[in-house]
Amino acid sequence: MATNTGHANSNAEPGIYRTPTGTASLMSVTSAASIGRQSYEDSAPLHEQQQQQQHHSQSAAQVDLTEIDSRAKVEEDYGRNLQKLAQHTLKSMDRPNPGHQSTQQVSWQRLVEAHETLASNRMKFSITLSEMSDFLSTYVKSKEAIRRKLRDTEQRYQKAIEESESLLEKARAKYEAQCGEWERLLLKTGKPDGALASAATSASGATHSSSSAIAKTKNVGNAVSGIFGKHKGSTQESLERMGQEAGVKAKVANEAYKRLLQQTNSMRRDFYDVQLPKILASVMGLIEEVDQFLKFSLGKYAYTYESAILADAITLKPMDGAGLPGMVEMIGEIDSKADLDAYLMATAKHGGRINRASIPYKEYEMSTIARLYASPKRIFGVPLDAQLERDQQQVPLIIVKCADAVEAFGLQNEGIYRQSGQSSQVNKLRNEFDLDAEVVDLQVNSYISDINNVTGVLKMYLRELPGGLIPVAQHDVMLSYFPVEDLEPGVAASADAAATMHHYDRDQDLGLAQKISGMANAIRSMPPPNRNTLAYLLAHLDKVQAFQEFNMMNSENLSIVFGPTILPAGNNPANAAVDIRRSAKVVRFILDNRRAIFDAI
Repeated sequence: MATNTGHANSNAEPGIYRTPTGTASLMSVTSAASIGRQSYEDSAPLHEQQQQQQHHSQSAAQVDLTEIDSRAKVEEDYGRNLQKLAQHTLKSMDRPNPGHQSTQQVSWQRLVEAHETLASNRMKFSITLSEMSDFLSTYVKSKEAIRRKLRDTEQRYQKAIEESESLLEKARAKYEAQCGEWERLLLKTGKPDGALASAATSASGATHSSSSAIAKTKNVGNAVSGIFGKHKGSTQESLERMGQEAGVKAKVANEAYKRLLQQTNSMRRDFYDVQLPKILASVMGLIEEVDQFLKFSLGKYAYTYESAILADAITLKPMDGAGLPGMVEMIGEIDSKADLDAYLMATAKHGGRINRASIPYKEYEMSTIARLYASPKRIFGVPLDAQLERDQQQVPLIIVKCADAVEAFGLQNEGIYRQSGQSSQVNKLRNEFDLDAEVVDLQVNSYISDINNVTGVLKMYLRELPGGLIPVAQHDVMLSYFPVEDLEPGVAASADAAATMHHYDRDQDLGLAQKISGMANAIRSMPPPNRNTLAYLLAHLDKVQAFQEFNMMNSENLSIVFGPTILPAGNNPANAAVDIRRSAKVVRFILDNRRAIFDAI
């Protein structure tokens, strides 16, 4: 018997159970109501029609929900931005005493306050829309749960029918196979079985009712032929007994097949005639309920929107009799001539006399460090007389400050002036002195922590002094008192200047008094800047050698350091070594006889 299941694919969700939202048309209501009166053979086309209608309803509902939610966000953003703008404008407005406000200020303030009211109206409208959207979403979710329950009920019935149909198909196949085997045995024995003849006739009719049964019968016949092949020597009684057994099996299979067929058809009739109409009626009731709720919600939205627009309209143009001006009336209340007259009156009353004097020049006050960078007072590489005249000083401040620092913190340092400082710190000090020597403070810890940095910058200053501390004219005169011939034989070619320093007093040509007088005359003939600076430096070095017991710097060691600095060598490289030793002899002689020389000046 051919079967007609009449149900949709269980893996796909039936269209009538899609989200029951939207506005259902009259056609969907009529179709859903008629499904309960249709037989299950005609239910499939109605299912498809219901799916299309429900899908259209669902899409419309989703658009409505999205529209309300999006509109709420747009209104909220608009209201907030308008409110911020109004509040910012009110804060930025000049607010004089109420009695002195101009008509323009009053009208402008009213306009801004009206915009603030418009913003408040939009914020209220946004809140109402958000509440509607949330409530509508919650309602649809609750109805979605009911829809899913109905869908699960239908799927449970359909699954039970499918399982019953599957068992029915297996019983039918077994029944046809048993009948086919019995038919073969009857044909083989050539005798009818009276007890089972009617069953055989029924089996024959059932077997030839479909092409699939014939195909299965052929397969069974092949199996039976195989059985007879194994029992070629069987008797006629054996064949008859096997036929009787096959007939009994066919009868049992027939009964099982009929019982499952009756059960399956009963389940199908119950589902399609009773349960499915109930489910469809519930679905349609759900759709109608949701449609009515959606209609109510959209009506509420329309009413709320109209109320918001009306509130804006009343704000812009109050109704007659309210006693409040609209925006046009606010602008019309501005009296520019009266505002100007009031301003001139207030100015004449409180303004006082006008100052007609010229505006004086006011120089910009730069910071100290900026002034130094803008106009540095350079001393390195600047002629001594030029810098002293510029700074109104007798002795360069760098020599004074370095000497004071050494005398305060370095007189007992071993090797003072002989040891070198750190080049980076010496250069840093040089840059500071080159900006303005007056603001440099050498008494701070960063400088006195290594006094050799201070002595290093002093020696650098003397080396870079243009023309040297002792001018060329006096330079040659002083060296003339210590000729090359006065040195021991071989000393002129030697590199050790200190080995012969103690022989300066062997001069047989000039006496000590003559040298003192000659040195005094040479120093006296120097320009005042050079003479004063040299006197100050030698007095400082005299203090240093006074502590030679601690610093190991006697006049001989100091002359080795300061000789080439105070009396630089000439331009002839061949005589440089000799000139260095001669200049050291000059400086040592002056140090040893400083008081006598300067007393003679």
